Amino acid sequence: MQIYGTFIGQLIPAGWFFFLPPLFQAPGLVRHIPDSNQVHKACVSAAVASQGMDVQDADLGCLRYLSMAHHALVFGASGILGWSVVDQILKNYPEKGTFTKVTALCNRPLREENAFWPVGRPRKPSLQIVDGIDLTSGTMAEVRETLKSRIPDIESVTHIYYFAYLFDPDFTAESNINLGMLQRGFVAAESLAPKLQYVILPTGTKGYGIHVPRRPFEAPFTEDMSDVPHPWHDELFYYVLHKELDRLQQGRSWKFAEIRCGPVLGFVPHKNPYNLPGIYMNFLSVYKFLQEQGHPDAKSKEVPFPAPPPSYNTLFNDGGQDIFAKFSIYLCVNPEVAGNSELYNIGDAAKPVSMADRWPYICSLFDLVGVPPLEKSDPAFVLPVSFVGSHANAVAELNKAKGYELQEIGLDTGLEGWMEHFTFDHHLSLDKAKTAGFEEELSFQDSWRIVFDRYHRAHRCYYGNGK
Repeated sequence: MQIYGTFIGQLIPAGWFFFLPPLFQAPGLVRHIPDSNQVHKACVSAAVASQGMDVQDADLGCLRYLSMAHHALVFGASGILGWSVVDQILKNYPEKGTFTKVTALCNRPLREENAFWPVGRPRKPSLQIVDGIDLTSGTMAEVRETLKSRIPDIESVTHIYYFAYLFDPDFTAESNINLGMLQRGFVAAESLAPKLQYVILPTGTKGYGIHVPRRPFEAPFTEDMSDVPHPWHDELFYYVLHKELDRLQQGRSWKFAEIRCGPVLGFVPHKNPYNLPGIYMNFLSVYKFLQEQGHPDAKSKEVPFPAPPPSYNTLFNDGGQDIFAKFSIYLCVNPEVAGNSELYNIGDAAKPVSMADRWPYICSLFDLVGVPPLEKSDPAFVLPVSFVGSHANAVAELNKAKGYELQEIGLDTGLEGWMEHFTFDHHLSLDKAKTAGFEEELSFQDSWRIVFDRYHRAHRCYYGNGK
């Protein structure tokens, strides 16, 4: 168990901290305390010495306070939502001492220096990265042994953020794949974590039938709109995984919630299949670079929105990764509010906006001027992925001359199709999240800027010379 003096000071009533041995008061000198019993014994000794407490009372009190320390296990930690959960925990959200450790699980290779998480922050929770965890094959027992051997303190896990996911274009196949992953990965971890308190499952607006030929609901979508017609209800893995967690939770003390958002805005250290900001970021990075070279395809500072006109004015909430992560953590540490097997919507702001609102601001980050889209019949009309693909030489030169490598996106052309598909409002009601006490919001300007700035620092978003 890793613990810091300031954290002990928060957990133990005023005055106790100063009687702890120096070992526990020097966060800069001692970081890893392998035996949590040492911490408990020191706590009891300090309580008896400073407060004159009965040993039995001190023992119970220390158990109560030390049990408040949380260890988060994040599946899919290199993904667009899992990454942000780890990031927020390392930034001590919601407050210092809430978590003592976060274990980041992922399949793809990941090193801390390439993850762009906070480093060198004093008193941050400890971080363990466990990569190479493939949940698509093998048995639950095999995954269990792997987790047990690679996470020695997995028994201290109190919260699981199950954000593992694998895309497949066939809904039935995708459902079967992701159910199998949960039955291997989550079940294995749950069996090793007797202190588990809460679990988070993320999903999206396909749960409201935005993808079906005849949409069953009109925005704003509320959590009670769950009766998507068959066969789509049976095929969509959101429902399948929620039902499986209901089954697994029977007779257990832990609880869970499903959190649903719209298009996710976020940074990711690897490629990601759903990355709407990445589509625009790559397009504008190449456009800006070409403009600086005087290329005829980027001669104007005015950049039409690169999608058909009907999608320009539709309303939706941004699903920013930071707000999603904070709300996930909020529910975990407030289980009495979160409830069990509940569905919650979340987004950056309750008031939805359109790309007509967003696009001018997005372009301004590149010192460009965003203007409304052209008709598809216009010879100058371009789609973002097609534009980038037609300027492969510029992409290579941007990397060679400026050191910027574009973000790899798994479903870039598929996202272009979605952009054309969204000719209808698809925003969420956030009333239930507000009722649960989560009030934090983020403006669309801040949300998009934060994401693009993260990619810029990672040298994947080119704002232009001098930036």
